[in-house]
Amino acid sequence: MIKADVLQTSGTLDTLIATSVVGGPTVPIGNDRRKLDRLAAKLIVLAETDTLTISAKWQGSNDAATWIDILHEPQNPAAVVLATGTAGADTAVTKVLPAPPAIYSCAFARVALIVGVATGAVGDTYTFSYFWRTLDT
Repeated sequence: MIKADVLQTSGTLDTLIATSVVGGPTVPIGNDRRKLDRLAAKLIVLAETDTLTISAKWQGSNDAATWIDILHEPQNPAAVVLATGTAGADTAVTKVLPAPPAIYSCAFARVALIVGVATGAVGDTYTFSYFWRTLDT
């Protein structure tokens, strides 16, 4: 069964300085037996602050408390900027970010946003949600 827009959460990047990380909701992958497949995150981000950048990355955990970055490719590419604030009015950006295969070696997963260049303000917003296919148990 396909699950869509699960664990939706929204917020603001107000007062978050460059290099701050905002973790999304935790997705239980399964300890002994994987519960889901084809995990992806839907991100809607709006960078209104001039020069502010918003990037995303996947993180995994075995205890839902200590998170490690999960790389997308063996050559370790950098996170791609999803949105950059300009001096004028900006438009929200919607992207779907598929989970890398290594995420399934963890008991828990989440997508996280990285604030770059400037300090966030009230107009800098985000919404997380997830999509996945449940596996028969």
